[in-house]
Amino acid sequence: MKKFFLICVNLCNLWFFISCKEKSPVATSFAIPENALTMEEAAVAANNATSASAATSSDGTKIDYDLSSMNANMVYAEVFNMMAEPEIYDEKTVRMKGKFAAYPNSPTANGGTAYAVIITDALACCQTGIEFKYDFGEKLPKEGDEITVTGKYVTAFLDGDVAYNYVKADSVEM
Repeated sequence: MKKFFLICVNLCNLWFFISCKEKSPVATSFAIPENALTMEEAAVAANNATSASAATSSDGTKIDYDLSSMNANMVYAEVFNMMAEPEIYDEKTVRMKGKFAAYPNSPTANGGTAYAVIITDALACCQTGIEFKYDFGEKLPKEGDEITVTGKYVTAFLDGDVAYNYVKADSVEM
């Protein structure tokens, strides 16, 4: 009985390999168009496209990256790019909308309270935040309040040459 079973298995395997050989091969190569952009050219074009659609703030200041007008996935991707390649955004004016968060005893605020805009993706499963510096005076928003921050994206250094980025806010709308 064992021999019969092994013969059947081997015949099934043989049939499988023979039947697969008769099918035409799938083409796996593709032609790259002559006018295709390199990775560097595509990054510059994307940056220019974002900048070209720049808005202006209420005081007439040009906003280079208006994250408040993008959908949630694009905002999350742009914030990821801001963290991954901050030199592209350095000294650019950004506007972003998200939830307010405060972090006491922050090393980036010299032991004081640091403020951030928390931005989520479309499914609200992933979130990231961008720190901003602003003098609220007595009008500090509540934790989780929806705010819109406009200001310059800046690179700064902590002790030991640790770089970090934040937005030097010109305005915060609550």
